[in-house]
Amino acid sequence: MAMAPHDHEHEHEPDHAHRSPPNATAAATSTIATNRWGPYSGAGDFASNMAVILAALLAALALALALNAAVRYLLRRHRRARQRGAAAAAEDPEKPPVAEAEPPPPPPALVYSAAGTKLAGAAECAICLAEFVDGDTVRVMPVCGHGFHARCIERWLAGGRRSSCPTCRAPAGAPASEPAAAAATS
Repeated sequence: MAMAPHDHEHEHEPDHAHRSPPNATAAATSTIATNRWGPYSGAGDFASNMAVILAALLAALALALALNAAVRYLLRRHRRARQRGAAAAAEDPEKPPVAEAEPPPPPPALVYSAAGTKLAGAAECAICLAEFVDGDTVRVMPVCGHGFHARCIERWLAGGRRSSCPTCRAPAGAPASEPAAAAATS
């Protein structure tokens, strides 16, 4: 016959030992402090756990910052190497230098008058979209006859990337003998 384990120490104690003492709050506080199974039993455990968590977070932050610095350093180094490679290729004596196309000279300047200046198309600048007024300095394209304000067409042709009429894309730097041929084909 199996018997339940029996606590022999408490066998001889009187019944009043299991009753709560007159000062119940002091006894309850001492039992909570000694109880290791309760949720808030040990403040020391909480502090040590929090210290471990904070140390792990600090280490993760330091690792992230170090990784960020390393990536930025490598990217900067790669960019500098590419720039040096491009500069070395530009200075390579075996490769001939690429000559940039020189912008064509702007067409001759005229003073606009509504009665005397003949322009192809409307009497407005296709670049700034303003109408010509008597006394404006206008440049007329030699091939197509389109007119533009002098400052507008100079800016248009200055970059060197554009060398044509903004309206019809006819070449800007055509010799004076070609306008007649271009007009005859139109």
